[in-house]
Parts: sequence; structure tokens; C-alpha cells
Amino acid sequence: MTIDRQSAAAFPAEDDFPDHRQVAQRFDDLAPDGTTSTVALSRLFEQPLVGLRFARFHKLVAEGGFGPFRFLFVGQRVERRTAFGGTGETVRIGTGMRAIGRSSYTYRQGMFADGQLVATAEGTMVLAGESGTIALPDELRADLDELRLPETGAAAAVKPDPRRGERRYYPDTVTVHARVGDVDHNLHVNYIAQLGWYDEAIAAHAHGLLGDGSAGRLPRFLPWRYQVNYLGEVRYPRAYDIGIAVSGYDEHTVYYELGLFAGGQCLGTADAAAPRGALPGTALADAAPFASVA
Repeated sequence: MTIDRQSAAAFPAEDDFPDHRQVAQRFDDLAPDGTTSTVALSRLFEQPLVGLRFARFHKLVAEGGFGPFRFLFVGQRVERRTAFGGTGETVRIGTGMRAIGRSSYTYRQGMFADGQLVATAEGTMVLAGESGTIALPDELRADLDELRLPETGAAAAVKPDPRRGERRYYPDTVTVHARVGDVDHNLHVNYIAQLGWYDEAIAAHAHGLLGDGSAGRLPRFLPWRYQVNYLGEVRYPRAYDIGIAVSGYDEHTVYYELGLFAGGQCLGTADAAAPRGALPGTALADAAPFASVA
């Protein structure tokens, strides 16, 4: 299991974040149990993230001093720490920079309801040009520095096991289809849509273990925590396969390893933690990764 949990004590306090935004929850953000779903958390966290204003960098670009470029989302971590949510309720989201590298930066976010930390997120963005990654310009670095959190240590990079890029590593596979509504302005499938695909795969896997009578209970098995690596562009229209393996489980939790494939190419991996519920131990043990993959 490569996914880990950071304690609330080690997480920045609400006042430590340099940027604060208030976001209202929608009916669509609620899972069948009436609480905010983990995929919806990513949408809520995205709103203040795209609202950040890098004044120096935007001026540089507007004056023709930099470009062409684009930001690539290469990794994401999101965790629901406690059940919460309700239509129209508001949360406060703090955003700050955890680390700034040569061509990338890592942000951290905390979601607070009534002063309580209820969810966290972290992600890494890479600046890329036509031929690959490019160095962050001084103007952007200055903008990012203004948003730096008090904690200035470098973010620990989590690289998936190379075996995760092999389809045969995963004992189960679910096929998903890209929809036109999944495509964002960069003309590829949005990272939040991909997170939803992993939800679909885990629900399908649980259905396969529990049988047709479990349909009404499947949302109970959806993850509260994801750690995702985006390795390649996912496009529309086409079908993709998601490989599923169970890397471990205990009385309450199942730990999943997933891989997103287009043919033989791995375009992403995800680690997830989800409720075990009534999932049988013998079936979960049978879903362990194939150890024979070199």
C-alpha cells in the first residue's frame, strides 16, 4: 500500500493558509448517504484553485513575454476525513503552496466546516511547453512564493511501483467509456472525471463480489481517500480499461490499487481506501496483485 494518512495535527491550521475562499455545496455534491462524496470534494477544491490570481505571471503572458505553455496536472491526493455536507451549506477552503520546484509546484488545501478540518487535498502541477517541461519564470515563482505555506519542506514524491503499469498486475478489469461531458477546455478528459471512473470501477468490483442483490448498497463501498498519478492524456471518444487489485484489507477498510489503460499503455494509477462493509475476506484475498509480474 503506497497510500498514507497525514494526521490532523501535522496539517496546517486554517489561519496558516494564505488564500481563503468560501464555497457552497450543491445537491449534486451529495452521495446517496447524504454526505459530500470524495469525487465532489475534488470539484469543491478546484474552485478556489482556479480562482488563484498570479498577477505578475499573467502580466508577462499578456505582454507576449512568455508562451506557448500549459499546466499539466500530474498528481492528486484527496481525503474526506469525516462525513459532512448538505445542500446550500458552505465550507471554507484554504490554499497554499507546499513546494516550488524548477518546473513544477505542489499545492495543499484544507476544507473547514464550523472551524473543523473535514477534508484535505494536495496536487502537483507541471509547466510544459511544446517540447516538454519548462522552467517556471521568475514572475510565476514570485507569485507562488506569496502563497507559500509556513511549512517550506519539499513535498515527498510518491512514485507508483513500475509493475503498476502492467495490465497483468491487476486480477480484475472494468471497462469505462469517455463521455463528451468529461472533456475540459484542454480537449482531454478532466482529472475529476477520471476520479469518477475509479469510483465506477470499485463499485463494479464490489458488485462482482456481492452479486446482483447488492445494487442498492454499492455506494457504501466508495473510497474516502484517493492518491492519483496522471501519466498520460486521456481523450474522447474511446473506451478505457481500469485494472483493479486489492493490496490489503482489515476489518473496516479495503485498500485498492488501480491502473487506467488504453490498450497496453498505462495512462494513470490510483491508490484508494474504501469501507469494507460486507465484502468477504476470501474474495478480497483472491483480488491481490499478481506477484509474478516482473
